[in-house]
Amino acid sequence: MKILKKIKRNSIILTVILHSFIILGVGHGIGIMGIIDIASIPNLIDNYGFTLSGEFNDKIMTIGFISLIGKILLIFSLFQKKELSEKIFEIIGIVLLWISVYFLSSGNWNYNFVYAIAFWTSIPFLISSLNLAFLIFKKQRKNKLEC
Repeated sequence: MKILKKIKRNSIILTVILHSFIILGVGHGIGIMGIIDIASIPNLIDNYGFTLSGEFNDKIMTIGFISLIGKILLIFSLFQKKELSEKIFEIIGIVLLWISVYFLSSGNWNYNFVYAIAFWTSIPFLISSLNLAFLIFKKQRKNKLEC
């Protein structure tokens, strides 16, 4: 049981790190998701509108904020003592990270290549997050079989 918990902990850490290194085309250069997560905090305080529509640059800070909340929930799940609250934080956190990847890569790829760059660089995260989802639900299924 402790081995599975350690593997899941490492998978959570890897998933958060890989999500932070998704490459984004912002402005006239590129950036990584981890920087956008941090930059989204002051932008939300300074009269920023929460929007997920419009051009890539219009919604990037909202996506960064969603991503930041997902990462915080996943990290917070590592410190939970109760198994139910741990699972809730893990599931909500991973779903928020998937939502952020969806909005990063859903756009007109022919018109603006930033969506394709975000998608292709998010593939390692997607693989890691699917592995994490498997570990979350595998443990739950194993507990049901023991009862």
